[in-house]
Amino acid sequence: MQSFKYCILAAIAALMVTSCDKNVTMVTEINRDGTCIRQVSTGDDCILDDESWEEVAAQDTADQKMITLRRSFSSVEEMAANPILSVYGEPVRSEASLQKRFKLFYTDYTFTETFAGWGDHFDIPITKYVSQDEAGFMWTGYPDLTEGMTGIDMVDKLDDIQERLEYWEYTIVYNCYNKLISNHYDDITNPPVDREVFLSLRDSIVDYGFKNGYDEFSEIRILLKDYFKSDAFNVFYSSKKNDDVKDEYDSEFESYFGPVSEIIVLKAPYCLKMPGRVTDAGRGTLADGVIQYRFEGGFLVPGDYTITASSRVVNVWAFILSAAVIILALASLLYRKK
Repeated sequence: MQSFKYCILAAIAALMVTSCDKNVTMVTEINRDGTCIRQVSTGDDCILDDESWEEVAAQDTADQKMITLRRSFSSVEEMAANPILSVYGEPVRSEASLQKRFKLFYTDYTFTETFAGWGDHFDIPITKYVSQDEAGFMWTGYPDLTEGMTGIDMVDKLDDIQERLEYWEYTIVYNCYNKLISNHYDDITNPPVDREVFLSLRDSIVDYGFKNGYDEFSEIRILLKDYFKSDAFNVFYSSKKNDDVKDEYDSEFESYFGPVSEIIVLKAPYCLKMPGRVTDAGRGTLADGVIQYRFEGGFLVPGDYTITASSRVVNVWAFILSAAVIILALASLLYRKK
C-alpha cells in the first residue's frame, strides 16, 4: 500500500489538484463537567468554512497558510456534530460520547469518538477482495491476524493480502477512468465496441492491466490500445485535443479520483486530554498526561475507526466530607464521655 500512496501523491501533483498539506494535528480536551475543547491545526483549505471556530494562530509557509482553530463545546456530542476537518470539501464526520460513573470517592470517565468510514466513496467495496478483518489489519493493525505465527508464515499471509489489496486499489483508480470514458463515449470516433460492452468489460480490463504491469496512471492509454487493438480511446489523452475539452476531462476525472485519493494520504495525529488520571489509553500512548493516537485517513477505508480512553477523578470533597463526619462522630463520642 505504500507504493499506492506514492502513486496517489504523484497523480495529485500531475493533475495539479488544489489540495492542502494533508498533515493535520487535532487536540481534544475533556473537562470534568462534560464540556470540551477542540483545536485543529492544518492548511486552511483542509477545513470547513465555519466562522464559529476561533482562529488562534496563523503561519504563512512557502506553499500555504497554516492556521490553528479552537472552539469550546457544551458536550462531546455537540463537538462531534460540528466537524471542522474536511477532505476534498467533505467533512470527516464522527460520533462521540462521554460516560461518567460516579462513586463516592472518585468519578470514572470514558470518552469515545468514532470516525465514520469512507467506504461509501468507493464504487468497488474493499471487501470484494479482502475480508473486513484483513482490511482492518492492513490499514490499522487491528485485529492482529499474525499472532502465534512465525516470520515466514507472516510474510506468506501478508504478501497474499497485499496483492489482493493492490488489485482493489488498481480497480479503484481504473474505475475513475472508466466512468470518465463512458460518460463521453460519444466523443470516440469508431469505438471498437459499443458503450454497454465497454462497461461490461471493466473487470476484464483491470485484470489484464494488473497482471501485465500497466501503470494505472501513466499507461492507461497504452492499456486500452493493447486490450482493444485500437487507438480510438486516445481522444481522452491526446495532446492535440482542444484545451477546454482537456480541462473538462481532467476536472471530471479529478472529481472521481479526489475523494478516494485524498483520504488515503491524510495524516491527522490525535491528542486527547482526559480529566484526572488516565486509567486506560486504548490504542494510544500516554505522555505527560496527554494521550497520543496515530490517526490516518486510510484507517477509514475498511470502515469506522474508534478512539477511546478512560480516566479517574478523585472527589476531594468526598474525603473532606467523610473526614468531617468522622471528626464530628469522634467529637460527639468524647462529649458524651465527659
